[in-house]
Amino acid sequence: MADPWDDVLELMWEAYTAGTIPVGAVVVDETGAVMARGRNRIFDDSGARGLGRSRLAHAEVNALVQLESGRTYPGWTLYTALEPCHLCLAAAIAVRVGRIRFAAADPYGGAVGLLLPSADHLAHPIEVEGPLEGLRGRLPEVLHIAHFLWRVPDGGVVTFYRERFPELVDVARTLPPPDAGATLAEAFAAL
Repeated sequence: MADPWDDVLELMWEAYTAGTIPVGAVVVDETGAVMARGRNRIFDDSGARGLGRSRLAHAEVNALVQLESGRTYPGWTLYTALEPCHLCLAAAIAVRVGRIRFAAADPYGGAVGLLLPSADHLAHPIEVEGPLEGLRGRLPEVLHIAHFLWRVPDGGVVTFYRERFPELVDVARTLPPPDAGATLAEAFAAL
């Protein structure tokens, strides 16, 4: 069985090179088989099933929207490149996925531990684990910064990181731009 993180990181890279926020996500069943894939499409068209050109077109939402609403998924896991935001965390709870695994922390927009539990959330708890150690846990965060360095260099994400984690901004500057034709392996090598 393939490692779901490989799919997540490939989808993340695909989003980055398409010029949108670099996040990829997959949903796996109890056996570890990938059942749904999604990537961020806020700035590009939707995939076969999902959202595109919308502020709601997050990778996790584009993966979760592929799951049928007539059942729940307590034994399934949502893997994502970046710590889920409020929208994506709430979407995973609403779909009734049992677990979330994220590769990299998102101190700017991540919501793990910040979402106030409702009665619904308490009735359907979700297990969350992350970030990953090593390069797989570092590249998604640095690539997120790199995206905003070229898209909105004086925006909120870059300003936040410049003030709190300037060393990560320096590393993000070493990554290839989205239109350079570089590979995911080359991005890892730049770290």
